[in-house]
Amino acid sequence: MNTTPFISVRDLSIGYGSRVVQQNLNFDISKNDIFFIIGGSGCGKTTLLKHMIGLIAPSKGQVLYEGVNYYQASEDTRLKLLQSWGITYQSGALFSSMTLAENVALPLQLYTDLSEKQIAETVSYKLSLVGLAGYETFYPSEISGGMHKRAGLARAIALDPQLLFFDEPSAGLDPISSLRLDQLIVQICKALGSTVIIVSHELPSILSIGTHCVILDAQAKTMLDSGDPKELLHHSQHEKVRQFLSRAGTAAAENQ
Repeated sequence: MNTTPFISVRDLSIGYGSRVVQQNLNFDISKNDIFFIIGGSGCGKTTLLKHMIGLIAPSKGQVLYEGVNYYQASEDTRLKLLQSWGITYQSGALFSSMTLAENVALPLQLYTDLSEKQIAETVSYKLSLVGLAGYETFYPSEISGGMHKRAGLARAIALDPQLLFFDEPSAGLDPISSLRLDQLIVQICKALGSTVIIVSHELPSILSIGTHCVILDAQAKTMLDSGDPKELLHHSQHEKVRQFLSRAGTAAAENQ
């Protein structure tokens, strides 16, 4: 039986040049987790995400994907890993000159041998998964902010990724739209069998859909704890963690 974690972060130090943002990071992510990277403002959540998706090499430590060190892997191995990942951004990052269908079709055109008919069918299916059936010919300027997020998600899942990264997916959304996006993330995770990693400051999401998390601290410049946020809420050895998640619990209750 293979007991290797899906993703392992080992003795990781991250930052920019000589400036250390976080150090001594150690945590695992299992398959099908909805894993949150959380903490106060300026603690390095997005910086950690950039290191995990290959944008910035760590100054120390490793990020292992099923035992493979991304930063020491061959170009072919890196490309295969990248093709098994989907990434969404705060704004959706859609190409404004392309329709929604053209945006979602782009990775299929670049990385598959599917015919035009097969691509069109896949695009329609992925847009329907995120609640945008019938919007194939719309341009990004013609849809709302929440629809931007969902269209960006449709493009991110075009290649049926094993791993989905989200950077502040609910940023700029009202509470109802944020709740619906949380529900959509859970549905997509189940439908595709994907593992999800989310950087977020939207605390109500942590206890409602998060299965595991790592909590970063800006002052200590390291992680305070990791685990199931529902368990950490009551049983973390760090009072700061319990206080942080108690505020999350209060906010979640107010939004119900």
